[in-house]
Amino acid sequence: MRNKLLILIVGIILLFGSKSLLAGGNSCVAGFNYSIDTDVSYFTYLFHSTSSPSSTIVGYSWDFGDGGMSEQQNPEHQFLSAGIYIVSLTITCSDGSNDSFSDTLDVKQVAPSSCFANFSSKWDTLQANYTFQFTDHSVCPGDTIVSWIWDFGDGSSVLGVQHPQHQYISSNTYLVTLTIVTSQFCTSTYSDTVYASPNQPQCNADFLFFQDSSSGIQELINFYDYSCSCDSIVSYFWDFSDGDTSIAQDPVHIFPNPGVYDVSLSIQTVSGCSSSIHYPIQVGNPQKYNLWGRVYLGNLTTDQCVAMLYKEYNNGYIVPIDTVRLTSVNDTLGVYYFYQVLEGMHKVKVILPESSNYDGFYAPTYYGDNLFWNTTSLLNLNADLSLMNVNMQPVVQQSGNCQLGGSVVMNNSPVGQEGVQVLLLNNNFNVYAYTFTNTMGEYVFEDVPQGDYQVYAEVTGLYSTPAQISFSSASDTIGNVNVYLSKTNSMVSIDQDIEIDRFMTMMVFPNPAYNSISIRISQELKQELKFQIYNNLGQLVDEGNIENRGHITSINIANLYSGLYLLKVFSKDGTFVAIKKFIHN
Repeated sequence: MRNKLLILIVGIILLFGSKSLLAGGNSCVAGFNYSIDTDVSYFTYLFHSTSSPSSTIVGYSWDFGDGGMSEQQNPEHQFLSAGIYIVSLTITCSDGSNDSFSDTLDVKQVAPSSCFANFSSKWDTLQANYTFQFTDHSVCPGDTIVSWIWDFGDGSSVLGVQHPQHQYISSNTYLVTLTIVTSQFCTSTYSDTVYASPNQPQCNADFLFFQDSSSGIQELINFYDYSCSCDSIVSYFWDFSDGDTSIAQDPVHIFPNPGVYDVSLSIQTVSGCSSSIHYPIQVGNPQKYNLWGRVYLGNLTTDQCVAMLYKEYNNGYIVPIDTVRLTSVNDTLGVYYFYQVLEGMHKVKVILPESSNYDGFYAPTYYGDNLFWNTTSLLNLNADLSLMNVNMQPVVQQSGNCQLGGSVVMNNSPVGQEGVQVLLLNNNFNVYAYTFTNTMGEYVFEDVPQGDYQVYAEVTGLYSTPAQISFSSASDTIGNVNVYLSKTNSMVSIDQDIEIDRFMTMMVFPNPAYNSISIRISQELKQELKFQIYNNLGQLVDEGNIENRGHITSINIANLYSGLYLLKVFSKDGTFVAIKKFIHN
């Protein structure tokens, strides 16, 4: 009996002791869940601690499995490559106890949308009522379209037909929509209006295109006018969506690099009928690459930023491609990341949002440490690019009692647009302040010290003519200071390539170029030729004689910095002048 009582007491002690130990062990329980922040990239994860009890937790220690660490409760972390990562969270509670929890993440490469739906329509007058033939022009580089879904806007639809024909019963306006799905699950939708009416337009623009098979240049495309009209077509205008245009009926065009271009053709007939058409075309076999870098504020990496990616084509033609944001310096180390971008020449710009602790202390800056788009280096995305760092330009922290204001002007009138960036620089190009225009296109700088300044408007792809300002006293106020924007550099007023002799044309290749460029002239010139090379600021950076007066000769450009340049070739007597733009990598 005594032994049984002893066993019972020991059992009660063990039972209550075990419960006490169990309760003590569970007083600090680690746990977390996560989501993907696709606004930044598919490599950016938001972690949320579900540890308990949260009121007694005094420390968080995260290990993201890639060398990254954090002590935040709910951190954001950006992985730099796809892979399997073991993420661990260790918490410490106020009683000194701790607990850990781990989970395995499969970080996947999910490419952004790279398929483009598009179609054209044409009324078939030989068919009954209002019968239209629809032609699919969708493209998807490196992928295959597996499904076409058509909605004809009259309650009927068709699935799986690439080039359908559809008959409308009554006269009306219909919104037709095409949705495509690819083998890699990319989807894209495009809509256009069809006018089913007995009063059809008397002209319809259309075109065909084929890659040139004889030259071996995959970027060389032959375009053929396929328009129909009841009377003679008197003008053609092609826009190749790369900064170049043509007024020929059947132009031949060399695109700067493989990619997808939205080419348009506009026609006008002798009777005044006009028509336009556009659709994407795939040039070559464009590849996709990743681009990332860090954003530095002096020796520190930024806490927050917005990074913008632009693609540059011919003649300084700029197209915005993507925008990503960065929200946490502790976990991302100031990294911006653009994933799976189509190859080509690109520029990166970074701006600090108002929520950044450093807003107002650093001006918007392009790759490297450039304030202006036309002086920053081009990034040739023909492979994955790493550590394309941006060193933000600091703002001089001085104040005074001077004030100035004015407008941003383009085409001799205020742009009337909100959000145009305006920079106030001293003569050493130090940034004293920057601001953005209001809804009227107006800007104001206050609390400026006495001195001499230049006011620039900075819009990617447009050139700025600065205003010169001088505050002669410590409390000057100057108003109506206009800053001018234009599509061309005021120092090099050339809108496009020029050749004044129609019988002798010049080609520059390769473009982009590396150590040298070659020029080909359609026939041999007897007189002496000279060349001049200008940079994007309109400054003459090289010149000389062209010794070889045959059809092909070369010019050494190894001493030039990367960027966009103008090559001018001319004869001494002025009978031949040709100006071409080229990119030097």
